[in-house]
Amino acid sequence: MSTTKTVVTACDHNFVWGALLLGLSMRYHGMDCAYHILAYDLTPEDIRVLSSLPNTRLFPTHKTDTRSVCTQKPMAIATAETDIVVWMDADCIVSGNLEKLFVTPDNKLQIRKRQPEENATIFRNYYRARDEYGKIPQRILATWQQDVGDLKSPRIDTVYQSNCFVLNRSHRDFISLWQSQMLKVIPSDTEGVYNKSSAAYFMTDESVLSSLFAFSSQAPQTAKYLMDIEPDATCIHFGLKPKPWQALTLQGLRHIDYIDTLINWGAAEKIFLPALPASFRLENRKAEYRRAHLRNWGSNLRYNISTALRAALRFLK
Repeated sequence: MSTTKTVVTACDHNFVWGALLLGLSMRYHGMDCAYHILAYDLTPEDIRVLSSLPNTRLFPTHKTDTRSVCTQKPMAIATAETDIVVWMDADCIVSGNLEKLFVTPDNKLQIRKRQPEENATIFRNYYRARDEYGKIPQRILATWQQDVGDLKSPRIDTVYQSNCFVLNRSHRDFISLWQSQMLKVIPSDTEGVYNKSSAAYFMTDESVLSSLFAFSSQAPQTAKYLMDIEPDATCIHFGLKPKPWQALTLQGLRHIDYIDTLINWGAAEKIFLPALPASFRLENRKAEYRRAHLRNWGSNLRYNISTALRAALRFLK
């Protein structure tokens, strides 16, 4: 059993299947690091399910406002007592044993930078005529600089993805700063992972994290993200809705055989499993396939029309 590394996540009832699949995937691949789950308002059955995962600790808690569970990542990280802590969203699974990748080279926080084409996509609703596609819009940077109130010029020209990252004990003060900054700039009545009413913080926890990397002198240096390089040792993130246990997307279809394997392995290992959601049932597979392709077609059509309209309107802003 590894006593130097802990994987942490957080979930409510809607993400119990996600936290379960993450735990199953780690144990299936022989990862024996500690697994901590910050558990929001779970039912007794939810607790029984997740507690049946080997070397797993639940930390039951209650939501006191409508902010998304994603804003509580620092609280989950604080439960770990090991030197190395790995945050993974509860809609992630691993494709192999990743423990060798749980490192912080030269004392740097390991986290993934978004590529310019990704920035162009996520910021497309916020670009104005003077902004450069692929970079952070100037008005967002201006708000970040004012709210952080530290450095005058940004240290980054891209943003960071917060679904999976690796930190060590020396980064804990920065994680605490992240928590206090989220409490400062994300209103307590905010609902959901995305807040479209806030240009600067529309990605909530991820936006705040990037604002600190941009303008806080306390932000650590970052190391290259290692968990998207080797196909047999990656963190698979089901970032978009619906999640696989709600309905299958094309991404979910690519991994459904692996998910089936994890579930069957868990049953053989006497891990307590809840009833299968409809999207995981074999008799629904053909219908899920059709719906996934139809959903993808509609999503692409809406995206392309919206992108064309915004490109036309950009220079009027």
